[in-house]
Amino acid sequence: MKCTSTPMIPTRPEPRTEISAINMKYTVSSRRGARNQRHLYILEFMSNDAQVYLKDCSSPETAAREARHLQALRGCGIVPLEDVGAYGLALDKAACSLADVLHERGPLPEGEVRAVGAAASAALARVHAAGLVHGDVKPANLLLSHNGELWLADFDAARAADGRPFERFSPGRLPPGAPARFAADMTALALTLVELSTGILLDPGASWHAADLRRLGCSPALSAELSFMLGGDGSAPDARTAAEMLARLGTDSLPAPAVNARRVDPTPTVEFVLARPLREA
Repeated sequence: MKCTSTPMIPTRPEPRTEISAINMKYTVSSRRGARNQRHLYILEFMSNDAQVYLKDCSSPETAAREARHLQALRGCGIVPLEDVGAYGLALDKAACSLADVLHERGPLPEGEVRAVGAAASAALARVHAAGLVHGDVKPANLLLSHNGELWLADFDAARAADGRPFERFSPGRLPPGAPARFAADMTALALTLVELSTGILLDPGASWHAADLRRLGCSPALSAELSFMLGGDGSAPDARTAAEMLARLGTDSLPAPAVNARRVDPTPTVEFVLARPLREA
């Protein structure tokens, strides 16, 4: 049910500055997110029925930094930023995340996985061209828009590709101490595509080869391409090369949005299997 009270951005448990830059434009429609996660509110423009997400950031510095990244990268493949406040960002409302799709449908067909990989690689190519590493590529941060596009979201871990260890990252997505290099995003994307294809979350600190991925259920062609992206059988490709490689054998359309989009980040999304490669003695 729509809120009819005075429009304002929801307050935090402790007293902090309201997001005054945008607090008179929206009214709260509903709230998403588990109790142990940052709140993600759905807001509605007061002047029409258009909706946005309010991402609740941890500090003004975090909100400002992510806003700068989104403004610099504005365009195809990046979640659109609508407004900025002291502790939050108003973002275009997506239909769902790929975590929602995987949770609802289970592993996806190879053609859809390739479509996701090609679109996400193209978005990462724009990020890398700006000298940034995203640092948190995973199904929950790949969004499906209402008009059939894929958006890369959640840039609060993004930083310059300076080779220093990431200060923030999602457990199970990058090994501890991973350096901020473009290859880290390609590794995380390859792990994401394996997860979308099999429902299995791989150990990011292990060395994965094509044979390992075939055992998990990836096709021979996809296994070879993803192991290449993981660097297990040679140097990892850059994002643009990966986009071309994944599209070379043909792709389907992007997956249909989940019917019940929760916009939360279950880890893992299908089953808790932090898999390690099986090596013969």
